[in-house]
Amino acid sequence: MRQQGDDNLIMESITQHAIRAIREKAERSGFTLSDVAYAAGIDKAQVSRWATGKVVPLYSAVIKLQEACDALVEVRLAQLQKEREQ
Repeated sequence: MRQQGDDNLIMESITQHAIRAIREKAERSGFTLSDVAYAAGIDKAQVSRWATGKVVPLYSAVIKLQEACDALVEVRLAQLQKEREQ
C-alpha cells in the first residue's frame, strides 16, 4: 500500500520534470522561464519555487505555464517566418 508521502514525491517529480521541459523549450526559443511566467500571469518567484521543488504547483498552473510557453514559441516562429519571407 502506498503512503501519502509517496504520492507527494511522485507529484513533485512529475511537476519538476514538466517545468524543466517548459524551461528547456522556452530557452530553445530565446525565452527564459521568467518570460514564460510573465506571459502566463504567474509571479516569477512562485515559478522559481516550483522549479526548485520548494512548492508543488497545481496541475492547472503547470498547464497555464505550458500554454504560455507554447504561445511565446508560436510568436517566435511567426517572427522567424516573416524574416525569411523578406
